[in-house]
Amino acid sequence: MKKNLISLAVAASVLGGAAVQAGQYVNPAKTGEVLLFPFYNADNGNATNMHIVNTTGSPKAVKIRFVEYKNSDEVLDFNLYLSKNDHFAFGVIKDPAGTGAAIITQDNSCTVPALGSPNPPLNGSATTNADGSITRIQPFTNYLYATAKDVDSTIERTLTGHVEVIEMGVLTNVGTLDPVTGANSKTQYASFATHGATGVPANCAGIAAAWDAGSFASDDGVTAATGGLYGLSYHINVAAAAAFGFEPTAIDDWQAAPEHSNPGDYTPSLVTGTPIATVHTPLTDPQYTKVTMTGGAASAQATSAILMTNSVSNDVMVNPAIGGMTDWVITFPTKRAHVDKALKASVIAPFENNWLGSVGTTTKKEQPACEEVTAMQYDREEQSVVGSSLKFSPSITPTNATICNEVAVVAMGAAGTASAMSVTTGLTNISSAYAEGWQTLAFDNTMTNGGRKYTGLPIVGFAAYKVNNGAMSYGNAAEHKTASVSVVSS
Repeated sequence: MKKNLISLAVAASVLGGAAVQAGQYVNPAKTGEVLLFPFYNADNGNATNMHIVNTTGSPKAVKIRFVEYKNSDEVLDFNLYLSKNDHFAFGVIKDPAGTGAAIITQDNSCTVPALGSPNPPLNGSATTNADGSITRIQPFTNYLYATAKDVDSTIERTLTGHVEVIEMGVLTNVGTLDPVTGANSKTQYASFATHGATGVPANCAGIAAAWDAGSFASDDGVTAATGGLYGLSYHINVAAAAAFGFEPTAIDDWQAAPEHSNPGDYTPSLVTGTPIATVHTPLTDPQYTKVTMTGGAASAQATSAILMTNSVSNDVMVNPAIGGMTDWVITFPTKRAHVDKALKASVIAPFENNWLGSVGTTTKKEQPACEEVTAMQYDREEQSVVGSSLKFSPSITPTNATICNEVAVVAMGAAGTASAMSVTTGLTNISSAYAEGWQTLAFDNTMTNGGRKYTGLPIVGFAAYKVNNGAMSYGNAAEHKTASVSVVSS
C-alpha cells in the first residue's frame, strides 16, 4: 500500500524550488531503501512467492527479516548480497520436514549464512538437482518467542507474517588487487558479490569468511544506502486454483549512514532508521515538511508517521451467486516497537494497548494489543429514500471492531466464513451487510511528536478477491486506499 506522498524532487518544485531536507518518506515510484511486504502465508497448501530486485549498477548489502503475525517476533533473518541489477527470488512454504514455515529458493544470489544450512534443531537442506541447480530450504524458527513470556510458542505461529527488507549499504572493494597475480584480496567485497557469466557470485564464501574473520568490523566495506530496490509478490494456492499479486511499500531516505550488521544481529530494524520524517501536511503551505522526532522511540515513530492513515477503504465482494469471497490484509509493520511490553514498559503512541504474550499466575493467557476500529459498509447504490427526497451516501451506523494481530487477515462474513486466500492462521472475520459494495475502516488514534500531532495508524496491506466458477477460480488483489493524515501543530 503506497501513501500519497510525492518524491522529494517533486516536493521541491511544489515549494518553489526550495531544497527539501532529508527525511524518510514513502516513495510513490515504488523503489527504495526499505521494502515492507505486508504478508506471507504458508498454511493449507499456500505459498507466497517474492522477488527483490536491485535496479542500480552497484552491489548492495541487504537485511531480510521474516516476522510472525502476532507480535512481529523474528522467525528468520539473513544478509543478502545483491549483485548490480540482481534479482533474488524465493518462496515461503510449509516446511516439508515440519509444521512451520520455511523459505525455499534456487536463486544463486549470495546469502550469509547460506540458505540450507544447519540451524539445530530446525536444520536447512541443500539438494543438487539434475540440471546442477541447488534447491535450498531453510525452516523458520520459534526461538525468539518460545520462552516463558509467551503462551503460544508453537512453530505453527510462523505460518503467517510479514517481511522487512532493509538496505544496509552499497558494497565496495577495500584495498587493491594483487598487481602481479591479479588475485582478489580478501576485502574485494563488491567483486565477491558480482555475478559472472554463469550467473553465480564470484566469491560468496569470501564474504562469509570476512564475517568470520571480523574484517567487516574493521574495514566495513559498505557505504551509505542509495535505494533503488523494488519488490513483487504473489500468494498462490494450487489446489484452490487462485493467485493474488501484491507489492511492498517502498521507503526512501530511511537512513543516512550505512548499518552493515552481522548476519546474526537483530539490526538494522525499523527502529534504527533516521528520526526524521518527511510528512504530508494537507491544506497547508508547504504541503510537505520535515519533522524531527524526539525521545526513546523517535526512529520508530518517524517510520510510523510516514505510514499513518486515518482510514483504509476497499471493495467488498461476497456475492454467493458467483462464489464471491473477500479478504482484507491489514498489517502494522512498526507496531511491535510501540506495544511489546518486553521492549517498552508503557505503550507508545499512536497505539493504545500493550502486548504481553503471557499474563496470569495460575491460568496463563495472552494479553493482545488490540486497537479499536470503526467499520462502515456501503452497498453499490448508496441510496436511501427519506420522505419524498432522494439522498445519496446514507448515514450508516458504524460498528465497532478490534484488530489485535500485527498481521490481520480479515475474511468478510460472519464468524467462520472461509478465507478467499485459504488462510486459517490468524484469521478473523467482519460481517458483511451487503453482497457487493465497499467498506472503510477508520482509526482515531493520535501521536504527538516533533511539534506535530498525527491522527491514524501506520498500516500497509491489500484486499484479495476470489470468484469461484465451478472448477475454476479467479483471484485479484487491490491495495487499500488511504486518507490523508491530519498533521497539525501540537
